[in-house]
Amino acid sequence: MRRLLKRQAGLTLVELLVATTLSLILMAGVLLVFSANKSTYQMQNGLGTLQENGRYALRQITSDLQLAGYGGCLSPHLQPKPRVINLVDNPPAYLDEFADGVFVAGEDNDTGDTQYGDDARAMYEGPDGAGTDSIEIRGPLRSNAHYVAGSVPASGDIEVKGSLEITEAEEPYFLVSDCAGADIFYASDVSAAGDNTAVEHTNGNTQTDLSRSFSADAVVTEITRHTYFVADTGRRNALSQPITALYRFDGIAGHDSVELVDGIEDLQVDYALDSNGDGRIDIFKDDLGAAEWSEVLAIRVRLLVNSVEPASAVPAPYTYFPASSVQLAPPDGDRRLRQEFSSLVYVRNAM
Repeated sequence: MRRLLKRQAGLTLVELLVATTLSLILMAGVLLVFSANKSTYQMQNGLGTLQENGRYALRQITSDLQLAGYGGCLSPHLQPKPRVINLVDNPPAYLDEFADGVFVAGEDNDTGDTQYGDDARAMYEGPDGAGTDSIEIRGPLRSNAHYVAGSVPASGDIEVKGSLEITEAEEPYFLVSDCAGADIFYASDVSAAGDNTAVEHTNGNTQTDLSRSFSADAVVTEITRHTYFVADTGRRNALSQPITALYRFDGIAGHDSVELVDGIEDLQVDYALDSNGDGRIDIFKDDLGAAEWSEVLAIRVRLLVNSVEPASAVPAPYTYFPASSVQLAPPDGDRRLRQEFSSLVYVRNAM
């Protein structure tokens, strides 16, 4: 044993160099695997964020579009068209337009001049500075339709089934309608009436009575509006790039715009018009004149969504608008992923 211990002379320099080289090779392999896994994770996380945000944003807009102009059993195909009378005293312009069958409006390629909400949130100028669109949707967007508890006389309160609550801040404009027509009125008060709710319309209107009595199949709906647009959040991602988002404004004075989901970079809206009144789409336009809004039959919404944070090793080209097959290149150093989300929604209550 003593003789064996004397033979232990340690490692030579060559052996140390070989061991170090092998260790470095193994470490490089580990780093490569780690880097590849990190890149894969960033890519998958970016794709997941992009998909989730895009679907949520599109669902918010399309669900409101499906309610645009809803008025119970009012049919857009009746001839002559049902009469819709606005009784509100000094109404906001959108109520008169709603009575004329204008259920949507919007701005086309705005470059930041239009602002929404008490916080004066400006529309985003777009990824290339060409502007983004906004769309204002009008209908029963914050509450359900309420059936009346019986025939509705022209004078006196309207009694609806179940509970109905409003506050002064919500601009309580309502529509009472049956299959023959509708009245738009200001609800001056609501109060419990047993299991039902009594809606008063004596104040805030041009007259204390409705224009006529309504049948027992009438419904009462609240008319509200939501404006969707893209704006800069003021936040920055890991590469100090601006984070934009889809915002919604409820149209009420004193209210701020609400951020719904980030990563929305552009919003473009096309309107399908029935220009000859035959109930069929004749043309798509993205910028309408004043007389064309009532001709809208369907709306095509297109969103450009990014991954918020960098998720690609190099700038990733993308396509926006299916009509063009030309790939677009992001700015130098922009490694966010991008994808278009689009939907064509029929405005089923259009007249």
